[in-house]
Order: sequence, then structure tokens, then C-alpha cells
Amino acid sequence: MAGYQLKIKEKRISDRKKLTGLMPGRFQISDADASARPIDISAHGLGILVAKEYKVGSIATLILKENVIKFEIMWSQPDFGKQDLWRYGLVCKDQNINIEGLFEANGCFK
Repeated sequence: MAGYQLKIKEKRISDRKKLTGLMPGRFQISDADASARPIDISAHGLGILVAKEYKVGSIATLILKENVIKFEIMWSQPDFGKQDLWRYGLVCKDQNINIEGLFEANGCFK
């Protein structure tokens, strides 16, 4: 079937930007400290890698000096290419907070 291409459009509200891999504050999932590496970000969403499996719907918290931001895990999947890591898609519970701006202000963009 030469000449055919399958195009799939993702359901994204806004574009994602790459991050340095550093979290700008303390990070917790289900009220326990979690070692998470942020991968990419949009105005209200965050992609992370974690070495532990959590349920979709779990609450994650980013604790900054001036703010506490709650996220909900919207999806999860084993990370492609790395064993024992899970990739998660988080959405900020308060849509009035621009998390992209907070990460940028803390020097977390590539």
C-alpha cells in the first residue's frame, strides 16, 4: 500500500514545550514525596516520568515557595524505551494557574 499515510490528530488544547528535567519545587503524588522528572509542559498540563505506577485519577501536588498546585493524573503508560518507568499526563486542577509561566520563571525550560 505504497503512497498511503495515516495521520492521527492528538486532542491537545495547547502546544507542549520541552523542560530541563528539573522540578521547580517539592513534588508529591497521593500525599507522598515522589521523584518525578518533568518532560514537557503546556499552559495547564504537565508530562512527567516516574519510577512507580500510580492510578489514573490520583492527585499530584507541586509545592513551591509561593504556591501549592494540585494536578490530576489523566493518563499513564509505560515509558517507551526505558524499563521500570511510567509516563504520566497531568492536568492542573485550577485552570486559572498558568503552570507554564511558573516553570519558565523558575528556569525549567530547555
